[in-house]
Amino acid sequence: MSRWFGTLLVACCLMLGLARAEAAQGVTDDTILIGAYGPITGPAAFIGLGGRDGMNLAVKEINAAGGVNGRKLKVIFEDDAFSPARALAAVKKLVDQDQVFMVFSVAGSNSTVGTIDFIKQRQLVMYVSIASAPQVTKPFNRYLFRGGTNETARYGEVYSEFLTQFLQADKIAILSGRDEYAKNEADALTRLLKSWYDVTPVTRQEFNVGDKDFTPQLLAIKNADPQVLEISANPPEAAIILRQARELGLTAAIFGGGTVLDRAIPANAKFAAEGVTSMLNVPYFFGSKEPDMVKWEAAWRAAYPDMPPGRPNNFDLLGYTDMYAVAEAMKRAGHDLDTDKFIAALESLDRYQVSSIASPRTFTAKYHIGNFLLAPMVVLNGRWVPLRWTPSHQSEILQAYQ
Repeated sequence: MSRWFGTLLVACCLMLGLARAEAAQGVTDDTILIGAYGPITGPAAFIGLGGRDGMNLAVKEINAAGGVNGRKLKVIFEDDAFSPARALAAVKKLVDQDQVFMVFSVAGSNSTVGTIDFIKQRQLVMYVSIASAPQVTKPFNRYLFRGGTNETARYGEVYSEFLTQFLQADKIAILSGRDEYAKNEADALTRLLKSWYDVTPVTRQEFNVGDKDFTPQLLAIKNADPQVLEISANPPEAAIILRQARELGLTAAIFGGGTVLDRAIPANAKFAAEGVTSMLNVPYFFGSKEPDMVKWEAAWRAAYPDMPPGRPNNFDLLGYTDMYAVAEAMKRAGHDLDTDKFIAALESLDRYQVSSIASPRTFTAKYHIGNFLLAPMVVLNGRWVPLRWTPSHQSEILQAYQ
């Protein structure tokens, strides 16, 4: 009887050990399989291409340094073409067919929102590097993390303060896209302007992603005679808006939302971009002489020597630094990696930075928004530079086109 019981106990222990070894899909003795998606075709390809390339550079460096607890990272990437339906199909494939351990989103808000319910249902971690849509972290869900980007509510808080307190404007116009990101950002700004400063935009105009002519909206804005025009738009549309605004004689100071802070803006809008302000969610912009930034840009250009002008962009940097945050959490989770341990390890990150080029990532068991950094920048002499807060410089911005 005792021999039979001992044999049964050994068999049970072996079965439990096997079940534990098989509990985490996408994890083998040698690899950790990560599913990633974002737009590498379509009107927002600049987002996904940057996020993907930055992420892949981090994976290459991490694997060259020995991987994560002896395992190499492997990434399967799917193109969502900036379509919620295609994003959902991509994530379903990654999770159910490819059997990835976790999902890394370098998609825009439109696409990311379309995948959230599925991720919650499957109970796997999705780490969102770029999308600012509030649905990622509100309501709170233990499987969803927001990395380097800020949430739209944060943009509303900082933008409303900047426009009313620093630019001292109470006549503000808003021009935004109808896509998820731009609309959410403009909604947050409108709400916070009213609730914090009792300011109602003098007009709010909208457009569709891919539009080329903004004359009707800009004429309505000109007739409203704002002191400041806030633009929530992707760089292709924003550059056209800036040129057309100045051609139509609009002299208001211009503030751009998060995606406007891109080297394509002064490159494509030329003089029309001078004096435009925006907010940066990483410590340094490209071209900085800070040693870590110089080193990173050199490594990026060595990895991608034939890229067009304008790269790397912010999305390269976000994808790169967020993948390092993910890898750090996997290391802390230990060799017996599973979803619960990975979540706990992510929640242990406190001001984590792979280097000074990264905004600090902090998560807790009750809060999964990793970054709050937003620093003002301005276009002067054809390039984005940190904004100096002096009365004379403020006047320079406000009167740039008077």
